[in-house]
Amino acid sequence: MNYIKQLNAFHLKIDLEPLSVNARSLWYTLTDINNRLGWREEFTVAASKLREKAGLTDSGFKRARKELEDNGFIQMTSRGGNQLAIYKMVCLYNDMTGKVDYIEETGLQHEQKATNNVTHNVDHKLTPLIKPKQKDKQNNTTTTDDAIVFFQENFGAITPYVANDMINWVNDLGEPLILDAMKRALERGKANWGYVKGILQAWVKKGITSVAAAQSEEVEFRREKEGRKGSRSFTSRTTPEEIVPDWFTEQKRQEKLKRKEKEAIGKEWDSVVDQAEEARILAKLEKWRMAE
Repeated sequence: MNYIKQLNAFHLKIDLEPLSVNARSLWYTLTDINNRLGWREEFTVAASKLREKAGLTDSGFKRARKELEDNGFIQMTSRGGNQLAIYKMVCLYNDMTGKVDYIEETGLQHEQKATNNVTHNVDHKLTPLIKPKQKDKQNNTTTTDDAIVFFQENFGAITPYVANDMINWVNDLGEPLILDAMKRALERGKANWGYVKGILQAWVKKGITSVAAAQSEEVEFRREKEGRKGSRSFTSRTTPEEIVPDWFTEQKRQEKLKRKEKEAIGKEWDSVVDQAEEARILAKLEKWRMAE
C-alpha cells in the first residue's frame, strides 16, 4: 500500500463524507499499526490497545469502529471467545475513480466511486485542502514517496501525523529539500522529525527554497566561521611583547642585593647573639661552681 496516496485519499474522502473525531483517531491508529506491521492484508490487534492508542473510551471506540465500517474505511471480522478481531484497511486511493482537478478559483470537482462498485459523481465547490505536489524540474514528474521511504529506513516507523506533516512540507518546498534536511539531521545525530522541521523552518526564514541555496548558505557559514577563528589566532600571535625599561630591571637587581645583604647580616647577628648567650650561661655556671 502506498502510504502517501492512502493519506491523501483519506483526507479527500472525509472532505466529501465527514467523519467524527473519534473515527479519525481510530483510523490513524489502525493505519499506524498496519504500517509498523509492514502493510499486511489482514492483522489482529487487541481492542484495549486500540482504545489506549486512540484515546477512546469503550463506548466511543465501538461507535468509531462501526462508523469506519459503515463508511467503507475498514473491514472487521469478529471472532468468538477470547480471539482478537481481524482488521483489514480498505485501500482508499483505489476507491477513487476519477481525478482531483483544480479549476480556476470557483472550487474543486471530485469524482468518487462508492465501495459497492456503483459509480456516482459528486460535485462540490470548495477551496482545495490538498495542495498540488511540486514537480521535479528534470523529469517533470511529481515525487513524494522517497521522503517517506527515506524516513522509515533511517529514522524508524513513521506515524500518520508525521507523514501528513511531511506531505505538507514536500508540497511547500519540494521533496529534494526535505531529503537534504533529513540527511543533515542524521549527520548531526538528531534522528527525529522535530529536528528536521527546525532546519526547514530556519531555511524558510532565510528564504531558502532549493538544495543549491541550502548548500551555498552552509558554505558561507563555514567560511565565516573559519574567518572568525583565523582572526582570533592572528590577534593572539601578533600581540606585541611588553617592553621592560632598563631602570626598572636595575632597580629590581638592587633590591635583590639588599635582601641578600640583610639576610647575611641577620645570620651574623644571630651568631653573635648566640655566642653572647653562651658566654653568659658559662659565666653563671662558673659563678655557681665557685660558690660551692
